[in-house]
Amino acid sequence: MPATRQPSALQVTRRGALSAALGTCIAASGLHSVMAQEAAAVRMQLDQQALNAVPGDERVRLEVTEDTSPAAQDLKTRSLPGKALPIIYLIAGVLSLPSIRGAVQEMLRRHEYGGVVIDTRTRPANIRNEPTAQADAVVIRADGSTESVRSTLFTEEFLKRVLNLPLK
Repeated sequence: MPATRQPSALQVTRRGALSAALGTCIAASGLHSVMAQEAAAVRMQLDQQALNAVPGDERVRLEVTEDTSPAAQDLKTRSLPGKALPIIYLIAGVLSLPSIRGAVQEMLRRHEYGGVVIDTRTRPANIRNEPTAQADAVVIRADGSTESVRSTLFTEEFLKRVLNLPLK
């Protein structure tokens, strides 16, 4: 008489187990890569294009509000003719260094807003456009001193140094 198997509610096959193990490894490596990225707490004043440079998974952890300050109104008046007035946002929270760098680079591309100032005298660091700053330079203010860097030299290593993060 042939042996019969007992019906089971949960039947694990070799293919199913390998698929589950592979999926777990992929998920864990993705989680590790996000967790391995260095991050910093920041406060940024930016427009929609610069906000779009921040990945959605990081954006959900941020506090995002519309900036109605006089400085934001000044930036709006500098928008290119023929375009709708931009919305200027304030975001606050922890971002990875690649996300901060991407947002700052997008801010620098918008020459009508001037340069970008990263003020590290406050915690968290305050990042904003400055109409009086040179358009393609990042002006860094730390302890009252200033430092400028060309946007092409604005690297993650430079950002680590500016935000006082440990260098590897």
